[in-house]
Amino acid sequence: MSANKGGTGDFSSILQEFPVNIISQNSYNREMHNHVEFEIFHLKKGSVIFAFEGHETEVKEGDVIFIDSFVRHFVRKKHVDDDFECDEVLFDASALGQTEDPCRLFLSSVKVQRFLQLPDELKKKISLAAEDKNFSYGREILLKSVLFEIFSHIIRTGQYEVISPQGLQYGFIKKRSISAIDNAVVYIRKNYKDNISLDSILNLTNYSKSHFIRLFKESTGMNLSEYVNKYRIEKACLDLLYTNKNITEIAITNGFNNIQYFSRTFKGYMNCTPKQYQKKGQHITLPV
Repeated sequence: MSANKGGTGDFSSILQEFPVNIISQNSYNREMHNHVEFEIFHLKKGSVIFAFEGHETEVKEGDVIFIDSFVRHFVRKKHVDDDFECDEVLFDASALGQTEDPCRLFLSSVKVQRFLQLPDELKKKISLAAEDKNFSYGREILLKSVLFEIFSHIIRTGQYEVISPQGLQYGFIKKRSISAIDNAVVYIRKNYKDNISLDSILNLTNYSKSHFIRLFKESTGMNLSEYVNKYRIEKACLDLLYTNKNITEIAITNGFNNIQYFSRTFKGYMNCTPKQYQKKGQHITLPV
C-alpha cells in the first residue's frame, strides 16, 4: 500500500518484501475483515465507529488501537458526511526478529492493550513516516525504528498483559514449543501456494503427531488445515482487492486447485463470494 494520503496501493506486496509499512489515508474497510498482519490504528482526525469481533465502540481523534492478527474488525463513519483521517502501522511478527529472538518471543508471550496511550510526539512520528512519499534507500530503517519505538513505549508504560510468562524466560521446553509452532507458521506462510501436508511440517519438529496437533491448536486456536485455508483466503482477499487477476488465477496462485472448493471456502470465511468481495472491496478502497 502506498503512503499517499487517501491512497490504496498494494500493501501486501510491500509487506512481502519488508515486514513493516506505515500508511496514511482517509478511508477504511467498512466490511468485517481480518488479516495476517498486526495493525496499529491512529485516528488523526474525526471520530468513527470501530468494531472488534462484532462489538462496536466509538473511537475519537487521537485514539490509538492495537489490532492483533486474525482479529475481525471494521470501521464506519458515525454519520454519512463525516470525514476522518487515520494512520496505520502494518507489520508482520517477523519484523521483530527471527523465531527465537527475544523481541519476537515477547510479542508471542503477551497481549497488548487494545486502546494504547501514546505521547503526541510519537503519534507525530507515525504520521510523518506515513506521509513520507520518499521510498528511497533506507526507508526501511525509518519504518522499523518507529515500530520499535512504539513497542518500547508499550513496555515502559506496562500496556500489555503477560499471557505466557514461560515464554519470556529461558526455559528450554517452553522455548522449544514456541519455536516449533513458530517454525510451522513460517513454513506455512512461505509455502501456502503449494500442497502442505502434516508430515512435511512434522519434519520441522521433534514432536509426535498428536503432541504437535495439540500444541498448534493451543497456540493458534485452529487446526492445521483451518490455519492454512485461512491464510490462503487472507492472501486471496489481497489479490482480489489489489490485482487485476481473475478469480481462477487468484484461486490457483493461492493454493486452491479446485475453483469450487475455493469459492466454498472463501464464502465460509468472508460470508460472500470472491466476486462479491472484489466488487465491494474495490468500491470501499477508492479514495473518498
